[in-house]
Amino acid sequence: MARYLLQSALTWEFLHPSPRTGDVTWTPSLLTAIEFGVIEDEEEVQQLINDHCDRGRVLIVNLDA
Repeated sequence: MARYLLQSALTWEFLHPSPRTGDVTWTPSLLTAIEFGVIEDEEEVQQLINDHCDRGRVLIVNLDA
């Protein structure tokens, strides 16, 4: 199963759920993104893109490629 991160193509920040509130937020920290933002389900990746990203302005980073 692949592992993914979502990264803004505009700000280079990473999308992840907040460890305090659970709300989805952006962080410039790769370490924070790896700790809280790794997604293993492709359907969840697509849902997060639909809910929180401008289409064409997000990079899907495959950590296993």
